[in-house]
Amino acid sequence: MTDLPADAYTDLISALPDPPSPSAACGTADELLSWQAEFHTVLAELRGWLPERVEPRMEILSQTEEADHRRLTVRIEVSDLTSVVAYLLIPADLKVGERRPGVVALHGHYRHGIDSICGVRIEPDDPENNERHAYGLHAVREGYVVLAPALWGWPGRDGHLALIGNRDRCNTIQMASAMYGVNPVDLHIQDAMATLDALCQRPEVDAERIGALGNSTGGRMTMWLALTDDRVRACVPSGSMNHFRERSQALKSCGIQAPFGLLRHGDVPDLFCLIAPRPMQLQAGEHDSLITPAHRDAMHEQVRRAYDLLGAGDQLDYILHGGGHLLDWSLAAPFLRQHLMG
Repeated sequence: MTDLPADAYTDLISALPDPPSPSAACGTADELLSWQAEFHTVLAELRGWLPERVEPRMEILSQTEEADHRRLTVRIEVSDLTSVVAYLLIPADLKVGERRPGVVALHGHYRHGIDSICGVRIEPDDPENNERHAYGLHAVREGYVVLAPALWGWPGRDGHLALIGNRDRCNTIQMASAMYGVNPVDLHIQDAMATLDALCQRPEVDAERIGALGNSTGGRMTMWLALTDDRVRACVPSGSMNHFRERSQALKSCGIQAPFGLLRHGDVPDLFCLIAPRPMQLQAGEHDSLITPAHRDAMHEQVRRAYDLLGAGDQLDYILHGGGHLLDWSLAAPFLRQHLMG
């Protein structure tokens, strides 16, 4: 039996200073707008090296006719090194020459990635992968043109998983990328922006009416895309109202969600405040075990205050539904209809 002590890395993490809350320090609309501009500069400086963007050419790999929509498997060129596999969902009732609102649907840690959210691989008896989670499918049935890109490590971009084995697919690629000064979240933001470019170029899409939505990591990526690109007119981030500080202290952080050094400058509430005053519906499940209620409620108050400062309180829709870690489409649908279909 060893008599060595058992020092804990979490003690070191907890000893690091709490992140500042710069958005909460703003007292006027002008102060908040000035802070937003400054914080965007900070985020740009925190981002790692990225390959050079190229024109987002879209290659159609296959297509399937469903009863109410057409599903195209596509590859979108992103950079001189990368491309992203995605599903393009087009409503069956689209008329020739008609343009519909477009939606970028971002998947979370679903078992089948874009197959799960686009309804390709649904397991009705599994509450974690039934049709309730297929918000991409629900969106195309509502009449939107949907483009759903795959994240690294999920179907379409999972050719490396045999090397990972039982290790965490997110943290493992973050570890490998960090050796080059590359952060997967930056790659995924670049992928999402290329996806948005490709969506806006589609003849079926009205580029002035673009939305984004996602749950869990997909909710986080919805946040990143919306705060980075103001072409996103309305967004629904779900299952992502947790603080990175709290996640880091519990050693539960996902390695593909945050830029290096973020907590020296702010935390998740500040990131959501960057989306103000554009329409946003923040969804959280009352029984979501991944989100601490106290942090969730404090985040809502902070983001609400930012919207109120900009005279846009009616543009923030906060939904605390009775479910768990999911995006409730029945609640997202009227919000998106109001802001994109009108």
